[in-house]
Amino acid sequence: MDMTILGRTGLKVSAVVLGAGGNSRLGLRRGGSDAEAIDLVRAALDRGINFIDTAPVYGTEEVVGAGIEGRRDSMIVATKARCTVQGSSYESREYVAPGEMRRSVENSLRALRTDHIDILQLHGVRPHQYEFCRNELLPELQQLRDEGKLRFLGVTEAFGADEEHKMAQNAVADDVWDVLMLGCNFVNPSIARFVLPQATERNIGIMAMYAVRGALARKDTLNSLVAKLVAKGEVPSDMLDPSDPSGFLLENGVAGSLTEAAYRFCRYVPGISVVMTGTGSLAHLEENIAAINGAQLPAGVLDRLSDAFGKVTSATGDLE
Repeated sequence: MDMTILGRTGLKVSAVVLGAGGNSRLGLRRGGSDAEAIDLVRAALDRGINFIDTAPVYGTEEVVGAGIEGRRDSMIVATKARCTVQGSSYESREYVAPGEMRRSVENSLRALRTDHIDILQLHGVRPHQYEFCRNELLPELQQLRDEGKLRFLGVTEAFGADEEHKMAQNAVADDVWDVLMLGCNFVNPSIARFVLPQATERNIGIMAMYAVRGALARKDTLNSLVAKLVAKGEVPSDMLDPSDPSGFLLENGVAGSLTEAAYRFCRYVPGISVVMTGTGSLAHLEENIAAINGAQLPAGVLDRLSDAFGKVTSATGDLE
């Protein structure tokens, strides 16, 4: 397992982060049992992953807590808290009341069976919500950090809803957050333009999400997405073969699959610290670990990706 340092936190973490959210949620979202999810967490630890990300809204904190029990001292655990009232839209301005951060943290501590959270991030913060988070919630989080219940603080963005990463740009400029979770993939690497140079200067740890989404995993769905981006003018029409725009990622042994190419791309974007992967399958997890630990894509392929997708801001890679 490749290991790295997570920015200013100084934490030595696996380059692969087991994400307990996403489309699978450790298999629970697709009908898997708690026992199967717990076994998957333990299998990830056995394979060298020491960094797990979860959140109350995912419904996976308890299985993560059970999976890491007895091995907590060797693990880095990240979870989240909402800035808006439970049940409200993530876009809303119906913000949580004072004290809610403490309640959320205490609930997460119980679910995770631990006395501290390594990284607490405000979840899916939109640009219009950021000022409230900084002015009203950050002091409470800092108090919880001073009490030893939290170690490091961060925010996660709303990838796709915040096309120019304005929230993240503000968070970097304020220089009060240790970690940011940002969306990035080879179809939309826009954080490399808008955020990463400044974040690197401030030594902020960057967790990359959305490295692989549904549309990026298969040629038919990826090719359909590329066609839409060409039609919108975000991808030059003469840059890729319209009959097989993703073929160059698989030809001549570049990568064994689009998923592998996607993870290998994200792993080596300058400024990204770690790459998240979510799954409900051990075989899938092992494939993803191998991909993230794989070599960087060839320079010519990276140049071609940059030329084709360097100006994309609207796509996330999700199936539409």
